[in-house]
Amino acid sequence: LMSLSSHYIQILDMQFSGHVSSQEFEDWLSQIQVFLDQGRAFVLIMQTLPQTEFPEDYREIQSRWYKSYKSLFFQYCLGLARIAQDEDDRIRLDTPALQQAWRVPYFVSLSKTDALDWAVQRSLCKTQIT
Repeated sequence: LMSLSSHYIQILDMQFSGHVSSQEFEDWLSQIQVFLDQGRAFVLIMQTLPQTEFPEDYREIQSRWYKSYKSLFFQYCLGLARIAQDEDDRIRLDTPALQQAWRVPYFVSLSKTDALDWAVQRSLCKTQIT
């Protein structure tokens, strides 16, 4: 007797650049929401390019969203990789406070390749053959 189960893990690769509007920021969160509502596991990669401007209320939008979805986020987000712009940015992003705030496995890198490798490793931890 052999049973095989296959789990597809999505890697959401999100990049911010230019002037991000409140609507675009909410759209970004609703992309994640689709996965949460469907109960689909994913790894999130986030990158903010230099000179990106976020809307004034983005922290408020994010915290309101996070309060509503955090338990599902903890359940289905297998990890969050942040791609830093430079060494200063890496130091700013790679703090215990930020790691604790997200409460999922958290990785900061200067390299997109390293972030993708890490994301694939996170997804492999969840894939099983029995």
